Amino acid sequence: MKKLILYSALALSLTGTTFAQPSGGPGGPPGEDPCKTERQTYCKDSRHGHESDRCLREYMSKLSETCKNHINEMMSRFEKFRSACAADEEKYCKNVERGHAHMKCMRENESKLSAACKAALPSPPPGGGPRM
Repeated sequence: MKKLILYSALALSLTGTTFAQPSGGPGGPPGEDPCKTERQTYCKDSRHGHESDRCLREYMSKLSETCKNHINEMMSRFEKFRSACAADEEKYCKNVERGHAHMKCMRENESKLSAACKAALPSPPPGGGPRM
Protein backbone atom coordinates (compact mmCIF):
# COMPACT_ATOMS: atom_id res chain seq x y z
CA MET A 1 0.00 0.00 0.00
CA LYS A 2 2.82 2.40 0.88
CA LYS A 3 4.48 1.75 -2.49
CA LEU A 4 1.19 2.43 -4.29
CA ILE A 5 0.89 5.77 -2.54
CA LEU A 6 4.54 6.57 -3.26
CA TYR A 7 4.21 5.76 -6.95
CA SER A 8 0.95 7.71 -7.24
CA ALA A 9 2.47 10.80 -5.72
CA LEU A 10 5.66 10.37 -7.70
CA ALA A 11 3.63 10.24 -10.87
CA LEU A 12 1.96 13.50 -9.96
CA SER A 13 5.22 15.08 -8.96
CA LEU A 14 7.00 14.17 -12.17
CA THR A 15 4.35 15.85 -14.25
CA GLY A 16 4.70 19.01 -12.19
CA THR A 17 1.19 18.72 -10.84
CA THR A 18 2.10 18.22 -7.22
CA PHE A 19 5.64 19.42 -6.80
CA ALA A 20 5.85 22.15 -9.40
CA GLN A 21 9.21 23.77 -9.87
CA PRO A 22 8.79 27.43 -10.78
CA SER A 23 12.46 27.63 -11.69
CA GLY A 24 12.12 24.77 -14.17
CA GLY A 25 14.31 22.52 -12.05
CA PRO A 26 17.88 21.50 -12.65
CA GLY A 27 19.09 22.12 -16.17
CA GLY A 28 15.99 23.71 -17.64
CA PRO A 29 14.30 27.05 -18.13
CA PRO A 30 11.28 28.02 -16.00
CA GLY A 31 8.25 25.80 -16.53
CA GLU A 32 10.04 23.31 -18.77
CA ASP A 33 9.87 19.58 -18.10
CA PRO A 34 13.43 18.32 -17.43
CA CYS A 35 12.31 14.96 -18.85
CA LYS A 36 10.64 16.33 -22.00
CA THR A 37 13.13 14.73 -24.42
CA GLU A 38 12.89 11.36 -22.68
CA ARG A 39 9.07 11.49 -22.72
CA GLN A 40 9.16 12.16 -26.46
CA THR A 41 11.82 9.51 -27.11
CA TYR A 42 10.65 6.62 -24.94
CA CYS A 43 7.07 7.42 -23.98
CA LYS A 44 5.53 9.28 -26.93
CA ASP A 45 2.62 6.82 -27.12
CA SER A 46 1.87 7.11 -23.38
CA ARG A 47 -0.83 9.44 -22.15
CA HIS A 48 0.51 12.44 -20.25
CA GLY A 49 0.44 12.01 -16.49
CA HIS A 50 0.59 8.72 -14.61
CA GLU A 51 1.06 6.59 -17.72
CA SER A 52 3.92 8.74 -19.02
CA ASP A 53 5.64 8.79 -15.62
CA ARG A 54 5.31 5.01 -15.25
CA CYS A 55 6.89 4.69 -18.70
CA LEU A 56 9.82 6.90 -17.68
CA ARG A 57 10.52 4.71 -14.66
CA GLU A 58 10.77 1.70 -16.99
CA TYR A 59 13.57 3.47 -18.89
CA MET A 60 15.38 4.87 -15.82
CA SER A 61 18.76 3.49 -16.91
CA LYS A 62 18.50 5.31 -20.25
CA LEU A 63 17.43 8.72 -18.93
CA SER A 64 19.66 11.79 -19.00
CA GLU A 65 21.31 12.87 -15.77
CA THR A 66 19.08 15.97 -15.75
CA CYS A 67 15.95 13.84 -15.90
CA LYS A 68 17.26 11.34 -13.33
CA ASN A 69 18.19 14.21 -11.00
CA HIS A 70 14.71 15.67 -11.40
CA ILE A 71 13.07 12.34 -10.57
CA ASN A 72 15.32 11.87 -7.53
CA GLU A 73 14.61 15.41 -6.32
CA MET A 74 10.86 14.91 -6.68
CA MET A 75 11.05 11.63 -4.75
CA SER A 76 13.02 13.34 -1.99
CA ARG A 77 10.49 16.17 -1.79
CA PHE A 78 7.66 13.67 -1.67
CA GLU A 79 9.27 11.68 1.15
CA LYS A 80 9.72 14.88 3.18
CA PHE A 81 6.10 15.79 2.53
CA ARG A 82 4.80 12.32 3.50
CA SER A 83 6.87 12.32 6.67
CA ALA A 84 5.89 15.84 7.74
CA CYS A 85 2.21 15.54 6.81
CA ALA A 86 1.21 11.99 7.71
CA ALA A 87 -0.78 12.98 10.82
CA ASP A 88 -2.39 15.96 9.07
CA GLU A 89 -3.36 13.86 6.05
CA GLU A 90 -4.97 11.32 8.35
CA LYS A 91 -6.83 14.02 10.26
CA TYR A 92 -8.09 16.23 7.41
CA CYS A 93 -8.00 14.25 4.16
CA LYS A 94 -8.27 10.60 5.21
CA ASN A 95 -11.21 9.76 2.93
CA VAL A 96 -10.12 11.83 -0.07
CA GLU A 97 -8.87 9.98 -3.14
CA ARG A 98 -5.11 10.33 -3.75
CA GLY A 99 -4.06 12.68 -6.50
CA HIS A 100 -5.38 16.11 -7.42
CA ALA A 101 -8.33 15.93 -5.01
CA HIS A 102 -6.05 14.95 -2.15
CA MET A 103 -3.66 17.85 -2.71
CA LYS A 104 -6.63 20.19 -3.04
CA CYS A 105 -7.89 18.96 0.33
CA MET A 106 -4.49 19.57 1.92
CA ARG A 107 -4.35 23.10 0.51
CA GLU A 108 -7.92 23.81 1.63
CA ASN A 109 -6.91 22.82 5.16
CA GLU A 110 -3.54 24.59 5.07
CA SER A 111 -4.44 26.96 7.93
CA LYS A 112 -5.02 23.93 10.20
CA LEU A 113 -1.87 21.99 9.26
CA SER A 114 1.14 21.61 11.52
CA ALA A 115 4.04 23.98 10.92
CA ALA A 116 6.22 21.14 9.59
CA CYS A 117 3.53 20.05 7.13
CA LYS A 118 2.92 23.62 5.96
CA ALA A 119 6.63 23.96 5.25
CA ALA A 120 6.66 20.70 3.25
CA LEU A 121 3.40 21.33 1.38
CA PRO A 122 4.21 21.84 -2.29
CA SER A 123 3.22 25.05 -4.00
CA PRO A 124 0.24 24.85 -6.33
CA PRO A 125 1.20 24.46 -9.98
CA PRO A 126 1.42 27.66 -12.04
CA GLY A 127 -2.02 28.72 -13.14
CA GLY A 128 -3.63 27.14 -10.07
CA GLY A 129 -4.60 23.85 -11.69
CA PRO A 130 -3.09 20.61 -12.93
CA ARG A 131 -1.14 20.66 -16.16
CA MET A 132 -2.30 18.04 -18.60
